[in-house]
Amino acid sequence: MTVGRSDSRAVGLVCVGWALLIAPPLDRLSAQVSLSASLGGRYTTTLVHDSIVAPFDVRIGLSPAATLAASLPLEVPWTADVTLDVSYGAVSRHDQSGTVATITHVATLTLGVGLRRDLRHGFSAAVGAGLLKYIPSEQIGIFRDGGGAVTPMGAAAVVYGPPAAARRGLSLEARYDLHGFLTPALRSEGFVNSTVVHRVAVAVRYRLWSGGGGQP
Repeated sequence: MTVGRSDSRAVGLVCVGWALLIAPPLDRLSAQVSLSASLGGRYTTTLVHDSIVAPFDVRIGLSPAATLAASLPLEVPWTADVTLDVSYGAVSRHDQSGTVATITHVATLTLGVGLRRDLRHGFSAAVGAGLLKYIPSEQIGIFRDGGGAVTPMGAAAVVYGPPAAARRGLSLEARYDLHGFLTPALRSEGFVNSTVVHRVAVAVRYRLWSGGGGQP
């Protein structure tokens, strides 16, 4: 199974199209943009499943994840978001016997755009698309020929801000995304189709700067 590049582009075009349709005039943009940052942990599913004598998986362990987001209010209840996300974790081989061997470390860098809709009781939900890049700390194993090309991804998120926390600019955030994983080293070993990788992150978000031009 592969993540279709055309599907990810379609999601991105839909998000951009909606943003253009319901965006306020340009002279109001700079006064309305808000900045926020989040910090949490991320779980990533298997990057590679293979078998040499016995089956094994290669995957990234639980990793810290940080996000910086710029948000622009559109027509109520919509908001356009641009996000820069980075995480860093250990890539390990997990054998069927239970043995775990660290191969290297890798950073993932994601740039995304999306549309967020305010819901009731402090909740909001978002959907979007973006581009993801793997940056290994060393060229070894499945990354011996580099981290591969920039990959399209699709994403969704849910944010909850309890009233007491929201007044202090704090909220809880759950993010999900998926993308295809295939490196040049895997291609040279005969892998044709990319692995669909799912990532889930749970984080605390803090509003750095509000659209009104002041601190939260």
